[in-house]
Amino acid sequence: MSIYRESEITVHQLNELREKDRNIQILDIREDSERNHALLKGSIHIKLTEIANRYGELNKDKNIFVMCHTGTRSQTVVKWLKKNGYEYCVNVLGGIDAWAALIDRNIRRY
Repeated sequence: MSIYRESEITVHQLNELREKDRNIQILDIREDSERNHALLKGSIHIKLTEIANRYGELNKDKNIFVMCHTGTRSQTVVKWLKKNGYEYCVNVLGGIDAWAALIDRNIRRY
């Protein structure tokens, strides 16, 4: 997959990219309790509180699609990662809530 160059992406656009490449990096920064309610299979889980210590686990040469519950916390993480040399970070607009509502209705909304 080529690099997605925008700083934000809709869940519909992300779903199209994911259908083409199941190995894309989707970073879920939510807390464990949130993931227990709603989980996007195949996502990488690094909680917001752990991102400063664990961001080196991410491949900085590929897109990192960052997701939280609604897209607010993920936007903050995208800005932080970009300041730390991760140029290809993308905020998922609407987060897991939009994914559950618009893409996969088997995921429970909370």
